[in-house]
Amino acid sequence: MKALSCVIALIFILIVSCNSDDMKMTDEKVAQRVGMVIKIKPEFIEEYKRLHADENPGVRDLLTEANMQNFSIFLHQLDDGNWYEFGYYEYTGDDFEADMAKLEKHPRNIEWLEICDPMQVPLEGYEGWAEMEQVYFNE
Repeated sequence: MKALSCVIALIFILIVSCNSDDMKMTDEKVAQRVGMVIKIKPEFIEEYKRLHADENPGVRDLLTEANMQNFSIFLHQLDDGNWYEFGYYEYTGDDFEADMAKLEKHPRNIEWLEICDPMQVPLEGYEGWAEMEQVYFNE
């Protein structure tokens, strides 16, 4: 769980420092779209999938409480032979820093990251998930 907790904490740190474009929601509320990437150690792929399976609640409720919507993680092996996780979510709250600080301190989130973080390998120059540049959005 430590691994995933660190990943989520790092995602939050990256989000705070990002300049992603805003997205209009149906209720006219603006959401910040965030895409990110990190490598995953191949020997942990099946365990990582089990941890994130629909039947495992994990920290889904905590992400929702932190105003993170449509949180998705995709997995793909690239031509370099490495496996990568590509994540996406929309932040819909009013105080990102406060929401992330609360999530970062939650004991269950800390435990989750302690399990998941060791399964991942940050890209060179990063300590966790690397935020991706948004180049297109279809409203």
